[in-house]
Amino acid sequence: MSTVTGVDAESAEQAKGVFERPDAAAEGAFQRPDAAAAGALWRPDAAAEGAFQRPGAAAEGALQRPGTAAAGAVEREVRLVDSDVHPSPRSFAELIEYLPDRWRKDPCLSRVEFDHSVYLPANQTGGPRADSFPADGSAAGSDPEMLERQLFVEAGVDIGILLPVAVPGMSNPEHEAALKSATNSWLADTWLGSYNREGRYRGSISVCAGLPELAVQEIERWAEHPDFVQVLIDPYLVDPLGKPQYRPIFAAAERHGLPVAVHINRTPGPVLLSPVGYPSYFAEFHPLYAMSYVTHFVSLIVEGAFERFESLKVVFVEGGVAWIAPMMWRLDNLYEELRAEVPWLRRRPSEYVADHVRATTQPLEETAKHADLCDHIAWIGSEDVVMFSSDYPHWDFDNPGEVLRRLTPEMQEHVMARNGIELYGLPETIRLGDA
Repeated sequence: MSTVTGVDAESAEQAKGVFERPDAAAEGAFQRPDAAAAGALWRPDAAAEGAFQRPGAAAEGALQRPGTAAAGAVEREVRLVDSDVHPSPRSFAELIEYLPDRWRKDPCLSRVEFDHSVYLPANQTGGPRADSFPADGSAAGSDPEMLERQLFVEAGVDIGILLPVAVPGMSNPEHEAALKSATNSWLADTWLGSYNREGRYRGSISVCAGLPELAVQEIERWAEHPDFVQVLIDPYLVDPLGKPQYRPIFAAAERHGLPVAVHINRTPGPVLLSPVGYPSYFAEFHPLYAMSYVTHFVSLIVEGAFERFESLKVVFVEGGVAWIAPMMWRLDNLYEELRAEVPWLRRRPSEYVADHVRATTQPLEETAKHADLCDHIAWIGSEDVVMFSSDYPHWDFDNPGEVLRRLTPEMQEHVMARNGIELYGLPETIRLGDA
């Protein structure tokens, strides 16, 4: 679904009253919080106990956001949660100050570029939609005023889950881990700090899954921050996720009640490799996003990850949803014949999905008949699995009005908001300053 501005008449009519917001004023301007008023930024070592000190927090623990005035605030029900929003630094230099000296002085830093891929056509301008670039020429998704206007005002999103993917997987895993650690510090200071004036952003702890020990350190570093709500890893790994080497990551995530999100990224090595070789075109590569997820999905179930980690949830982001039910059927079809090989499975494979698996809509499968898509979602057997995502600011952004139009009334509330609220522990309402 590549429409990036507006929706068709039918979508607009159905979405009317659902995504129109009282604060969607024409000016829609993001008022940057005054740096002095914002208060102290959170750091993992800020207090001996590791406690999060919210800027301006009242004694009773109420959340006060930088620059948010209590007087005249408007409280509104959360009706749209976007589970895949990509903020970006304005440039790579913005991350360098967060790196340890070893990496900040390393000349190889100058060779790392954002949004790099051998499969980006010239007309894709690196992946973002054409209207998402700030006027100063900085990266798409880097300007808080523009992002807030396009996501909150124009698309009607109430809360956005942030997944920074500017740093791809790298051939040097230590370098990757350092850059992802820097990304987390940058995200905490900006989009979860000074930019998060109304508390409408939640973040992801980026880790290098290829180095589980460092990944666990990073999870422990940020797990107590209230606005980091999940762990984020790339799918392009040496082994599928059910293998034992990833268990420390899952154990740390489960210990802190954090889902683990898996998101497509630009990564060297086997990222472009299909089971039968390399595709030639982006038009081949893009529809294959879900194929890596199928492998991880099967591995997590069959190798017993969900038996070992009974409360773990894994979120497959940017792979669509229609692949899930057919894989459930295939796994169940062979379970009776092959269960002796995997005696640790105490349930049929499909029965793990509702408790442990979540998937986001974008890029949503655009079936000729809307009922066909709804059938695939219903066949999953649980209304809790599928969550809305837009993939802002990328060119194949899914407009929420169009997604809403393709769902049955019974599915709409769960997909568009309820499942995200429950997975991430989000508030039922948001409190906004004067429009």
